[in-house]
Amino acid sequence: MFSKKIGDVGNPLIYIFLTLAISCIFYGMNKEFRGLTIFIVAFFFICIFYYCGFSFFVIMIIFFVVGILINCSYYKIPSKIDGEVRIIKISNYGVIGSYEGKSITIRTNDKNLSVGEKYKIIGKVDGIQDRYNGIVGEVEPKVLYKINGDLITKLYEIKRNIYLRLEENLGTRKAGLISSIAFGYCDYLDFEDKDDMKNFGIIHSISVSGLHVAIVYGFIRIFVGRNLGILVIMIYVVFTGLNYSSIRSFFMLACVEGGRILKRNNNSISALCFSATFLVLYEPYSIFNISFHLSYLATLGIAMFNKKFNNTLYKLNIKLREALSLTLSAQIFTLPYLILIFRDFSANFIIGNLILAPFVDLMVITGNALVLTYTYTQLFDFCSYINLKIINMFDCILNYMENFSLPMFYGNENVVFFYLFLMFSAYFVNKGYKKFVYLPLIAIFIITIQIYSPIPSIRYYKEGAILFSYKGDRILMSNKNQIDLNRLSKSALATKYFRQRSMIIMNGIYKISFKGKDYVLDTGTKKYLLKVTSDKTQHEEYDIINFNDRITNNIFIIDGILV
Repeated sequence: MFSKKIGDVGNPLIYIFLTLAISCIFYGMNKEFRGLTIFIVAFFFICIFYYCGFSFFVIMIIFFVVGILINCSYYKIPSKIDGEVRIIKISNYGVIGSYEGKSITIRTNDKNLSVGEKYKIIGKVDGIQDRYNGIVGEVEPKVLYKINGDLITKLYEIKRNIYLRLEENLGTRKAGLISSIAFGYCDYLDFEDKDDMKNFGIIHSISVSGLHVAIVYGFIRIFVGRNLGILVIMIYVVFTGLNYSSIRSFFMLACVEGGRILKRNNNSISALCFSATFLVLYEPYSIFNISFHLSYLATLGIAMFNKKFNNTLYKLNIKLREALSLTLSAQIFTLPYLILIFRDFSANFIIGNLILAPFVDLMVITGNALVLTYTYTQLFDFCSYINLKIINMFDCILNYMENFSLPMFYGNENVVFFYLFLMFSAYFVNKGYKKFVYLPLIAIFIITIQIYSPIPSIRYYKEGAILFSYKGDRILMSNKNQIDLNRLSKSALATKYFRQRSMIIMNGIYKISFKGKDYVLDTGTKKYLLKVTSDKTQHEEYDIINFNDRITNNIFIIDGILV
């Protein structure tokens, strides 16, 4: 096994992507979680050495080093910048710009900045980095003024103008919906529309995804053929903002069409890893991005399970079977991730994707027809009218479906834990290991013990709340007004929840009170300050537990001592 030849390793692109991804994880998390990252890297390369042999192991070491060097190069920035910057995001939290392909935070009160525009910038760089979001530094510009744009600037301007003309024809809400679905211009999307799409499991429709790319390419290919169609779809990907799912879909599409031209068979998993490898090389921080994760998890599920669901549901009508198989397979890996990250999940995704998704697909085509008719007023108005009729039908069906929609499902890491055990059990039972059928029962036992919590425990939620658990009582408390405590309590399975209550007594023994925005825990033996803020005030009367510095947000109380 150690002497395995390089040519005997199947799908090497998978290992190349994983190696580069782990190098980015190591670089991004090494400062905060050095021990954890070293363990991950060591375990990965031990597995490579054992299963793939020494020669392949050496090659992966080289790729790992390359990944580290790419990260070092990306995060290296001079102490002073003097050049051009493109604004890529404006929010309440600040302005993000792209300087020489690197993301920087711009400290400015200028309200006239526009996304997509280019500006001359001169200023000193503070080394305030955010490696999870790819921010290489923060700049307070001494000089910042608008300069002549380029093709990308022009594309952003076209999107804004299309929206403004749509707003005149259809109104703000419908113009925002069409612009979001057709070409990812979400600046004016109505919050109610966003909630409705989330409730029916089609939230991916409001940003350009692989499905959008496939639909637009299929439509364009009819008129211009495959080769020119690839070029046009590349322009569409740039036009829609170069998000992860559209780039991933474009490279997979290019692999498929390139394979047809070269008369070679394509492996969907290899094509998926090829596109992921390009993205990691292009933006090393993308490995931490939620959109990146969801896009690739959904596509991986489709690649692995779509055909199996199709075969299982062979008695259904072919159109229904294909739509249902695609929907279910896309949820295989995204379901646990959504619950883990967002702590909720829509149980209406099947009916939403079967009934509403066809209207969304139609809006992708008719919405992008607005781009083609942009310079022809009468044709543009006609396309606007068609989009109006489609939205009216969409709204009518959506309003009817809301009468039968299921409530949002709230979950936590315990649900994910059980789901993964269920998947492992199904996999091994399918391989002939029948005893693994009892694995879910073991998971249920472990989860029950954890929820009951025979040992007092405290869990901190990053939203700004603390969950105190002991012998079946689960009390959630928060000192923030901004968070939805009712929603969080459902996810945490809390039996009670309180907001800004002066003190909570647990089982007549442990007391939790507020101290500013932090918490004080009195165990009867000692007093602890549970820090959830960056306040550096010294409190010598307390032992301090800083949740910001901990790998885990769980702590236990044993004999009055926190561990």
